[in-house]
Amino acid sequence: MSNSVNRENVEELRDFIDGDDRAFAKLVNRYKERIFLVVLRIVRNRDEAKDLAQDAFIKAYRNRQSFRADSSFYTWVYRIAVNLSLNYITRNRERQADSLEDADSNNFSVDPDMTIEQEELRRKIDGAIRELPARQRTVFVLRHYEDKSHAEIAEMLGITEGAVKANYHQAIQKLKGSLSSYIREGRLFL
Repeated sequence: MSNSVNRENVEELRDFIDGDDRAFAKLVNRYKERIFLVVLRIVRNRDEAKDLAQDAFIKAYRNRQSFRADSSFYTWVYRIAVNLSLNYITRNRERQADSLEDADSNNFSVDPDMTIEQEELRRKIDGAIRELPARQRTVFVLRHYEDKSHAEIAEMLGITEGAVKANYHQAIQKLKGSLSSYIREGRLFL
């Protein structure tokens, strides 16, 4: 049994499956911030990320009977959240292209200790990540920011490890191309 399942407590998971709202509330409170951050990194819009994270938990609750109590609730809801995020990106591709400025303004808050140069670099990196195709962006976010293994990402996305590796490699190559001037100047390492 994995550490996350131990942390969640098998009894708590069984209570969740049986429809215990208190058990579900504990699970939501434990993971809501992490799920929100994953979704935010994928969709790049704070308001949409809040809605999608909430939708992931609602979908998990509605489908709780299909959850296996011997696995991690977090991994399960994480996969739901990633899939909802990918579906959102696919459905809203045109609208997303029209609202790039909105995505910048809704992005992560500015750190007051960042220099103007650091803030500019952060915006360039965020913009380059946002321009990646949805699957590559998702794989990159899960691997780079969430430190998930190729196997974990493959399981979450329902694709092969080879597809994960290919998407990650393609994402890195595109980011290197988009950020080449910063790499040449030694301000960024990929």
